Amino acid sequence: MKYLLAVDGSDQSLDATRAFEALSPAENLKILNVVNVPGIPYPAMGAGVAKDLAMTVEQAMKEEGERVLDQAASLLPLHPGSVFKQLEMGKPGELILRMAEDDKVDLVVMGARGLGRIKEQIFGSVSHRVMTHAHCSTFLVKQPIRKINKVLVPIEAQEDADAILNFFKKAPFREPCTITVLHVMPLVDPVWPVGAMIPQEFRKEMMSYAEKFTQVLCLELEKLGHQAKGMALEGAPSFKIVDEVNKTKPDLLVMRPQSHSAVGRFFLGSVTHSVVHHTDCSLLLVRE
Repeated sequence: MKYLLAVDGSDQSLDATRAFEALSPAENLKILNVVNVPGIPYPAMGAGVAKDLAMTVEQAMKEEGERVLDQAASLLPLHPGSVFKQLEMGKPGELILRMAEDDKVDLVVMGARGLGRIKEQIFGSVSHRVMTHAHCSTFLVKQPIRKINKVLVPIEAQEDADAILNFFKKAPFREPCTITVLHVMPLVDPVWPVGAMIPQEFRKEMMSYAEKFTQVLCLELEKLGHQAKGMALEGAPSFKIVDEVNKTKPDLLVMRPQSHSAVGRFFLGSVTHSVVHHTDCSLLLVRE
């Protein structure tokens, strides 16, 4: 696995660093800190003084950035694999995305700040941007993680199951997991109003098919050494996923953020966004 760990010195980024205790050793692990030097908004200040102040601020922030990188490296577990530290200047979200693509990273790991739309100005500035636009998988660490034992995997379509299985084949975790594969049949208003018109016998048949659908992925995950069980529920997908997270308290939620179809992109995108903002569970978004 090739990892990109984005750190900024916050408690959340320290949690993201310590989460490598649960991840498999790296083929390549780059620790990135991006220094975004603010402009000096004092037009009355002489040009020379403003320049000196800007240089002083930039140097102080670079030194702090190096300290953050050293701290992150010191918190990695024993035998983390090949580790490199990199300090960059610029906008964090843009640089993380560009570096992840240029380096062909398998997984971006970073802390996620805040829950709910009110705090999205903080969360959205970096974490939400990376989650939304990254071409690779993204691990948003919301809570301290030392081990990944219980994993919840919601799937909507076969493409989701295939992508998640391919990710697990990369052996991203140090130890086998107990995995629940969840499929939610959207048979209730307002997700699927016509669901109320479906005969009960046909609904039972659909639920039976949904359970078999989850079992196919379970069998493949078991071949990789994990314990897996499937379950199917009826309801609004985002609400049911959040409810299941709150009830079972998994260590990690693994989802694929969108399907290939236009409808699927909108549907799963809205579900993912809702789940991100309404649970405090760490989230791993799988992309092909």
